[in-house]
Amino acid sequence: MTDKKNICVIGMGYVGLTLSLILAKKGFRVQGIETRPELAKQLQAGTPHFYERGLEPLLRECLDSGAFTVSETIPTAPTIDVFIVAVGTPLDPATKVPILDSLRLAAENIASHLVEGALVILRSTVPVGVTRGVVLPVLRRHGPKNIFLAFCPERTVEGKALEELEYLPQIVGGLDEESSRRAESIFTRITAKVVRVSSLEAAEMTKLIDNSYRDLCFAFANEIAMIAKHLGVAGDEVIRAANDGYPRTHVALPGFCGGLCLKKDPRILSLSAQRAGYRPRLVGAARQVNEELHRYAALRIAEHLKEKGKDIGRAKIFISGFAFKGRPETDDIRDSPTLEVLVELRQLGAARIAGHDFMVAPAVIASLGVEPVSLEEGFRGADCAVFMNNHAGYEKLDISRYLLLLNPDALVFDGWRLFDAALVKKHKGLSYDSLG
Repeated sequence: MTDKKNICVIGMGYVGLTLSLILAKKGFRVQGIETRPELAKQLQAGTPHFYERGLEPLLRECLDSGAFTVSETIPTAPTIDVFIVAVGTPLDPATKVPILDSLRLAAENIASHLVEGALVILRSTVPVGVTRGVVLPVLRRHGPKNIFLAFCPERTVEGKALEELEYLPQIVGGLDEESSRRAESIFTRITAKVVRVSSLEAAEMTKLIDNSYRDLCFAFANEIAMIAKHLGVAGDEVIRAANDGYPRTHVALPGFCGGLCLKKDPRILSLSAQRAGYRPRLVGAARQVNEELHRYAALRIAEHLKEKGKDIGRAKIFISGFAFKGRPETDDIRDSPTLEVLVELRQLGAARIAGHDFMVAPAVIASLGVEPVSLEEGFRGADCAVFMNNHAGYEKLDISRYLLLLNPDALVFDGWRLFDAALVKKHKGLSYDSLG
C-alpha cells in the first residue's frame, strides 16, 4: 500500500471527520461522505459542525490542499481502495438496543462500489458479532467476493481526538490474516503502535471494555461519595486520603458521568453477553449507580426549596454546564447528565430554569427550553445555582462576587466540588451540597 491510496470515510461525525483529517494529514487522499446536505455544505466551506481543539484549521488546510473532499454520495471515480465506516449506532430509547439501520445502509452503499481486493474497515461501535454477522453478509451479497474486512475501533476522548489519534495504540481485528495486515498498514501511517487481536469479535469487545471500565471506575467513586454523605463524611476527603501515597488505590473523584460512549458502551457489552447466554451483573450495576445521580441532584434541589418555603414552580434555578463534560472541553450535549437533571426537575414542577455553558451555544441551550444567560445573569436572583461539569473556566471565577448575587437562603449544588464549601456557606445563609 502506498501513501496515495484513496480512502472513503462514511459518516462525518466526531469519529469520521477527525479520522479523515488525520489520514489526509498523513498523505492519503480522503473522500468524506456526509448524507445530510446542510452539513456537507458546511464542511465543504471549511466550517466544522462541532467543536474539537484544532479541528477547524486542519479542516481548512486539508480542503485547500485537496487531500480531503466532502460529498453526499460515494463518487464513482476514482476507484476507492479502502472504505471506513463511522456511522452512528444509537441506542433505541425504549429498548436500549443499538439501531443498526445506518450501518446496514452504509454497507449496502459501499458494496456497490467495491472492487476486487478492496478493504472495508468498520469503526462504528457495535455489539460483538455484528461485523461478521451483519456487515459481512451485506458486502458479500452485493459486492465482489474477494474483499477484506477489519474492525478497528475509535477510542479517542472528545476534545483531544486529533491529538490522541496520533499516539493512542490502534486495535486491529481482521476477518483473516490479510485483512488484519492491510488494516494495520493504514494505521501504522498514523500511530506508532498497532495492537492486533485474533478476530473481528475480539476487536469489537475491546472497544466496549474500555468505556465500560471507565464507567465502572466512576461508579465506584460515586458510590463511595454517597456512602460518605450518609455517614456524615466528606467523600472527596476520604477518596483523596485513600489515594495519597498508597500505590494500590486510584479512586477517581465523584462527579456526574455521561456522554454518548459511557452511557452506550456498557449497555452494548451487557447486551452482547446476554445474547451469548451470560447475564453480567457488575457492568449494569455501575451504569445504574451513575444514572441515579441525576435524580438525587434534582430531589436535593427540590427538598432545599421546600425547606426554605419556596415554590419550585416559581423559584429560579440556574444551571451551568450543559456539555456532557468540562475537560477536555467540548460542546457535545448528547447524553449529558444535565439533560436528565432537566427532565427530573421539570417532573418535580420546576418552570424557571436559566442556563449557561462555556462551550455550548446559547441557541442550543434555548432549544432545551432553558433561558440562555451569562454567568452574572444566571446568579442574579437565583434560588439555586447548579454546576454540572468541571470546565476549567470555573477556576477563574471570583466566586465570592457571584455568590452575592444569589437570593437569600439559596442552594449551591456543586456537582464537581469546584468551590470551597466553607466559603459558600459564609455568604448570607447560603447552603452548599454536592455528590459526596
